[in-house]
Amino acid sequence: MNIYKTTSSKFIFLLIVSILTSALLAYAIIVSSEKLNVFTVIIFLINAYLLVSLFLEYKNIQEQRIESLIKFAEVRGYDFVKKPSDIQITEFKDFKAMSKSLLPYGMYSFMNLFTPKISIEDGNNEKPSIVTISTTISAGESSSTYYTQVYKFKLKSEIPIFYLAGGHHFSFSNLFRNKNIFKGIKELKEIDIQKFNFPKNKYKLYSSDETIKDFFTKEFINLLNTGLRKKKETLYIESNGKEVIFYTLYKRHTLQGMDFFINLFRVLIKSLNI
Repeated sequence: MNIYKTTSSKFIFLLIVSILTSALLAYAIIVSSEKLNVFTVIIFLINAYLLVSLFLEYKNIQEQRIESLIKFAEVRGYDFVKKPSDIQITEFKDFKAMSKSLLPYGMYSFMNLFTPKISIEDGNNEKPSIVTISTTISAGESSSTYYTQVYKFKLKSEIPIFYLAGGHHFSFSNLFRNKNIFKGIKELKEIDIQKFNFPKNKYKLYSSDETIKDFFTKEFINLLNTGLRKKKETLYIESNGKEVIFYTLYKRHTLQGMDFFINLFRVLIKSLNI
């Protein structure tokens, strides 16, 4: 199976050269007092060619990624949908904390949905549904788009509703300040986890159940710490009682990374003894 790359050496080369030629073009226009000359026209044509080539290389990278994702789905036993419908992603919207963070009104989209095929051998409860969320964040006159891969597991029994935040996102730091109730998630409040082995500078726990600390086993916490140390990542985990999602904020993974995280999430769930 091919391993996709988020960029390529050709793309980086074209990007650097196009930036340089754009700067050269601007300089040529300035020194020529905005009058066209042969040199300026040549630089303009070269710059246009580079920009078109850059765009085509970007499209090629995206197409290669989709091809790789389709092959991943075939090998791993998933149905793959590049652009899922609203009905197909409804269950992901049931996670209120994730929605607050990744689904700003009119500034998000879902893509690349993996739905596990039903298998007699291992069932589909061992495999997560996976979707990528595109989130656009405005900053004044500019905006940036980030991609987050979300893994959703169905559970065999009900568990407490909780949200374990790995890292501090500005919107949540304001939203949860002074242990305010997270509206829409059954009185979700911040839980003190200093007595546990959670790295307190990296994680915050919110739940509607004050005994939630007893739910997380030592094995779970140890796996969370050791399993992610290799990747130098922190997780966001949310339960709606019947399902649980895992994601690393604004990150989507290579095919090898997807395998790694699927296995890690399976082991984390198993360690909870549910």
